[in-house]
Amino acid sequence: MTDELQDGIIKKTEELIEDNKGPEATEEAQELVDLKPEEAIAWFMKGKALYVEEKFEESLACLSKAAELNREQPEVWQMLGYCLISLNRMQEALQALEYVKTADPKNAEAIYALGIAYVLLGDVKNAKENVNLAYSVDATKIRLVANNLSQRFISPAQGVSQGAKVAIERILMVR
Repeated sequence: MTDELQDGIIKKTEELIEDNKGPEATEEAQELVDLKPEEAIAWFMKGKALYVEEKFEESLACLSKAAELNREQPEVWQMLGYCLISLNRMQEALQALEYVKTADPKNAEAIYALGIAYVLLGDVKNAKENVNLAYSVDATKIRLVANNLSQRFISPAQGVSQGAKVAIERILMVR
């Protein structure tokens, strides 16, 4: 495959992911995997697309393959962290996101995700520390992420008391 063709598939897959078109993105990424199964980027793109589809187990398998092929890519570990949070595998998510925090200390979104994982584990001290650090790195981006998190996941959550929702939002929301 030419680099130009590969770049085109990656670009199209990214656009589909951005537009929240998971099935179409997965199809594009699969084409990349079929053409270049030895490249981490192919598995990473497929893992991201499957994550958008909320197929977390399948996403985790693809992201794990990407990490196996290229262990030093913080972006892969960040997506692994997100996926592991979605699968409620918090200890593993902490490991993945702590790696990203060390490898890419300016990655506010990964640091914020680390704070979320700590909240979900009930570790308020580490949650606040990471959330505050994320805001100090990029407050504008984290405000957007926090508002999206609140609207899409925390507020509508079933089986979570109003008091618990308020406590979570106090830790995770706008500073």
